[in-house]
Amino acid sequence: MKPLKVIDKAQKSTKPTAVLVAVVKKFKEDQSTNMAAMIAFWAFFSIFPLFLVLVTVLGWVLPASDKENVLNHVGSMFPLVSVTALKGLKGSLWALILGLVTALWSGIGVVRTTQNAFSSVWEIRYHERPGFVEQVLRSLWVLLTIGVGLVLTTLISGLVVGASTGISIGIVGRIGGYVLSALLDIGLFVAAFKLLTDREISVREVLPGALLSGIIFFILEQASAFIISRHLKSAQGTYGTFATVITILWWFYLQAIVTLLGAQLNVVLKERLHPRSLVDAPQTEADERVLQAYAEERTYQPEETVRTEIRAPDSSEEPSG
Repeated sequence: MKPLKVIDKAQKSTKPTAVLVAVVKKFKEDQSTNMAAMIAFWAFFSIFPLFLVLVTVLGWVLPASDKENVLNHVGSMFPLVSVTALKGLKGSLWALILGLVTALWSGIGVVRTTQNAFSSVWEIRYHERPGFVEQVLRSLWVLLTIGVGLVLTTLISGLVVGASTGISIGIVGRIGGYVLSALLDIGLFVAAFKLLTDREISVREVLPGALLSGIIFFILEQASAFIISRHLKSAQGTYGTFATVITILWWFYLQAIVTLLGAQLNVVLKERLHPRSLVDAPQTEADERVLQAYAEERTYQPEETVRTEIRAPDSSEEPSG
């Protein structure tokens, strides 16, 4: 027996390995890396208009004596975003309008792309997916809820890990900050999977993916906050804009990958899409049901009916399905 067939038989024999293989295989089949790249693009597009709005508002509300201190504090929370070029903050109505419109547009782009990615992960038929208006309204609600929570968890991570905040919170405070940040991350993923998936699913059904994504996201969040604040801050001076762009793009891309892995886990567990075959597929019932779902996803009208024919490998038997 070939080694790969031995491995395939072994992974099917236990649920944890069968689920792991099913998640990774479906992640690949759905081309989730491409969807993650699209999410990362829109997220990267949104970050700089938000800074433009922040700087403009600070220029209006802060007295001259406090502007430099506030900018230095912002720089300590986002070390690779240089604030040395922002001298003499002044509020500008046009800058505020441009920043708000661009940030809103790109933020809606992030949420809409994530909605489409979740629809693809769940193989929701094209004609059953929400229309443009519904997507935009849902995106606005998500930006007001999940977006605020994401900013809050980022600030908590910077406060707990950062060495330049000037605030001493002690060991107990740091542990409490870690726990609170992790719980907030998991809660955000529960909300995201519930709000952005266009089908009826319970909190219990999205909890496994939320735990997976939330814990990995928390680890990445703390690791990135530590590495950037302690070790990569000098890279901005050496490599300038290149360090900033590459770091932020990678961060958003990894966030998107983690999010889609959690969504895939939810689907695999709820629909029992395991075990899957590594060789000579389709061999299992889960293989056949996944192929059926892929075919049915590509229906654009309610009147369409899809029939699949699945033949066993190297078999001349009549097709089934």
